[in-house]
Formats: sequence, structure tokens, C-alpha cells
Amino acid sequence: MDLKRISEKKSKIEAMTIVGGIITGVSFFAFIANPIFMIGFIGGGIILAVGGSMFKKLSIEFKKTHVKDIVEKEITDCYYQPDKGFEKEVVYDSKILKKEDRYFSEDYLSGLIAGKKFESADVKLQDVRSNGKSTTVVTVFQGRFFIIDFEKKFESNVYVMPNRSFGFNWFTDMVKVDLESVLFNKTFDVFSESEHSAFYLLKPAFMEKLIEFKNNAKRVMFGFKDQKVFIAIDTRIDTFDLKFFRDIDQTFFEEIKAEIKLIEELVKLIP
Repeated sequence: MDLKRISEKKSKIEAMTIVGGIITGVSFFAFIANPIFMIGFIGGGIILAVGGSMFKKLSIEFKKTHVKDIVEKEITDCYYQPDKGFEKEVVYDSKILKKEDRYFSEDYLSGLIAGKKFESADVKLQDVRSNGKSTTVVTVFQGRFFIIDFEKKFESNVYVMPNRSFGFNWFTDMVKVDLESVLFNKTFDVFSESEHSAFYLLKPAFMEKLIEFKNNAKRVMFGFKDQKVFIAIDTRIDTFDLKFFRDIDQTFFEEIKAEIKLIEELVKLIP
């Protein structure tokens, strides 16, 4: 299906969900006056559910054709599988994301960036919280997770985490390192088995690039562990999915290219 047909179908589904939402909302308030309007409330809910399912299927078709074409042009030795993701053990072993109650992963992408092998996928982590009376599901992380293989072991493991990251008790045996950049120290906490390793890795240009990542996301975490670099970018979006009421224009594809370019620039700065 070409982009024009996808856009047309997307608009129809969006119109359908608007109608479903209006029916649901009106029926809800009308139900207070007359219980018969519960029929409208249920019907509107069904329309919303069907619209959501249709939108998801359209998004998958869009990814398998148009997104796949874009990433294959941008990445050497590219392999993209929308319905594949990382096993949770792979993500949690990085130690930059804490284990949560629910784990989801999709949109697996691998290839070469700046001559280095990498893997990436969307990851979503949710915490289920209950007070005995009600249960709330909180999204703790939603974004892109990268693994870049440097083929040579770092001198010591180094972790760069958002300031005041709670729940990461495995850093207690490491040294907390303060760097010369005041802005960097206000943005990140650095933990390492060796201060020398942290200073060797985190040169001024490299720190600037890490801050650039932070400016593009809610949170960002880095781990330099053994011979691999782990990056978790908390954007709160599904990277390659179609978005409700957002046009499929060049901006959509430019955002994908920009993220790839940012990773490439970071890789080139790692000593």
C-alpha cells in the first residue's frame, strides 16, 4: 500500500474513533438521566476498540514497507523486524533499566553504525501499583534501547544515569564521579569502578553529546559495560508507529534519520 492510500485509510480510522468517542461521551452523561443510553455507551466503546485495532494493523503494514525502506537506506547491513524485540534478560542485564512488573519490546533493528555492530528495539516497562482498593498501571520507561558492540573491553564499567536515580542499588559498590562540567554534573550522575576510567571516557565533546541526547528525551541512561555500550532513551513514544492525528510527512522520516545520526556521532566520540 502506498503512502497516499495509507494516509487516506488513517484519516478514515481517525474519523471513526472521533465518532466513537463522541457517542461514548454523550451516552455516558445521558445515562445519568436514562439507563437506556448504556447501549450507546457500549456501542461507542466497541467503535473505539475496533478503530484502535484497525489503526494498529495499519501501523504494522506501514512499518513493514515504508519504515523498512527508510532504515535500509540509512543503515549498513540493516535488518528490521517490526514484531521482534529484545528478551527482557538482555535489557535488565545492562543494569541501566530496573526490572518492572510488565515488559514489552518490538521494532527490532540491527546493522552497522560508524563501523560498529548495533542492535536496538523499542522497550516499554510498566509498574503495577495496588493499594488494596484499586490498581494502577504506571509506565516507567517507554522508548528506544540500543546495544553497540565495540569489540574491545572497556577498562572499567561506567554508568551515566539521570540525577538522583532511585532503585539502582547495584551502583553502591562503585565510585560516584564528579566531572569538571557543572552542567553535566547537574544533569547526570556518573558511577564507575575507577575514576580514571570515567575521566578517560567522558571528554568535553563526549559530555556535550550526552547532554544533546538528554535534550531530546524525557530521560536517557548510558552503560559502558565490558565491550558494549547500552543506551536507553525514554521518549514516551513508539518510535516507528503511526501516530493518531499526525500527518505522515517528511518530518516523520527525518526524526528517524536524526536519531540514527545522533547515535553515529556518539559512537565516533567514544575513545
